[in-house]
Amino acid sequence: MIPTCIKNISSASILILVFGLLLILPTTSINATNPPIEVIDFSATSEFPKGIRFKVKATSTSKIESIAVRFKIGLITTGVYEYLSYDPADTVNAELFYSTNTLAGYIPPETIIKYTFEIQDSNQNVYNTEPQELIYEDARFDWDRVSKDEVTVAFHGPIQSRAETILQVIIDTLKNMGPVLGAETSEPIRVTLYNNQKEMLDALPIGSAAVGRELITEGMAFNEEGSLVILVGGSMANGTASHEVTHILNHRAGHSIFRRIPSWLHEGLAEYGNIEPGYSYSYALEFAIAADRLLPHLFMQILPGDPEDIIIFYGQSRSIVEYMIFLEGNSGMRQLLKLHQDGTNMDDALMSVYGMDRLELTNAWRSELGASPYVPPNIAESKPTAVSYPTVEAFTLTPKAGGRTVADSIDNNQSTQLQSTSGSCNTQSDNGTEIGVVSMFLFIAVISTRRFRRKS
Repeated sequence: MIPTCIKNISSASILILVFGLLLILPTTSINATNPPIEVIDFSATSEFPKGIRFKVKATSTSKIESIAVRFKIGLITTGVYEYLSYDPADTVNAELFYSTNTLAGYIPPETIIKYTFEIQDSNQNVYNTEPQELIYEDARFDWDRVSKDEVTVAFHGPIQSRAETILQVIIDTLKNMGPVLGAETSEPIRVTLYNNQKEMLDALPIGSAAVGRELITEGMAFNEEGSLVILVGGSMANGTASHEVTHILNHRAGHSIFRRIPSWLHEGLAEYGNIEPGYSYSYALEFAIAADRLLPHLFMQILPGDPEDIIIFYGQSRSIVEYMIFLEGNSGMRQLLKLHQDGTNMDDALMSVYGMDRLELTNAWRSELGASPYVPPNIAESKPTAVSYPTVEAFTLTPKAGGRTVADSIDNNQSTQLQSTSGSCNTQSDNGTEIGVVSMFLFIAVISTRRFRRKS
């Protein structure tokens, strides 16, 4: 039964009571239509190859204390956090130029940059913009693009048909090598086509551009960003695109934070996946077998420095990958890459999948080719070689006895730089061929002639 006193309370009395409570209790003013921080305008502009320019115009009810930009580069998991510069006020125009023309800060063209701005004022209000995307395109040219699935090819000039051909080559390579490697093929892959070497030089990392006068770079893969740069004017453009995109798949399937995929496996798989391979690597392998010049490539940490040995190295690497897939099929290669990605060292991974370590695999493969087995050098019996140390000379600005001029040092350093090799896979000499390479190709010519006579 409802008490009589409650029945007698009118609705007007209840409203008066509620209004009185609102006057007594403290209140916080909330204005949804006018937030304390407002971003009037913002942008990110590509100035490739120099860098990215970020701009923000913002206002606040109190002094703005900081404006920062967060951004992620391509498929790299870690992000970048940088503060913009401005004159402190309630309304500010902030700017940051993020340089990419350094070796450490390099970002390849066509890489997707995802970014947001973060603004904070003196009342500890924080405002974050919605995530945005910037295609870090080469600002020197006007680009057109063709796309299919997750692959986009950027080009400029009247070469759309060539761009479409390159696009199809990459799509076919992904379909062929995805099952072999167990690699992710749904992540974006961005490709930039350059029409000639001069255009391409400024698009490459500093170390690669430094040797541009000596080497013609046909293409380069940037595995973490998921980007490719291809010299479309070259005769090997299709094969280069196929080879380089396989490097990206290799990275996705087998890259480990503990260790890198060894060069012999990286290059061997890339050439195995090449849908338009050249014949030079096969001929170089035959030459190496006939001349007893096979390299211990499974034990080499980096590519050899001699041009002749580089071609042999590629031929051996493709051949041993073919042999491994012959032994255990695609599933064996997928298992090997997964073990490597999980941190297993190469000898243990090979033993788990193929029942052989690197030495046993090397000699099983050599036996299959009819070559002599590889016998590792006995380190315990080898004697150290005496090293002579150069005389320390003082640097001088003017020539004088017992000293080296600064100019001499600079010239020597530049000469050393030009003799170093590019990080790309496909390079060719631009200033003559070495004697060793000539002898190898003479051998190749003889083999080709003999084969032609046999067929006749």
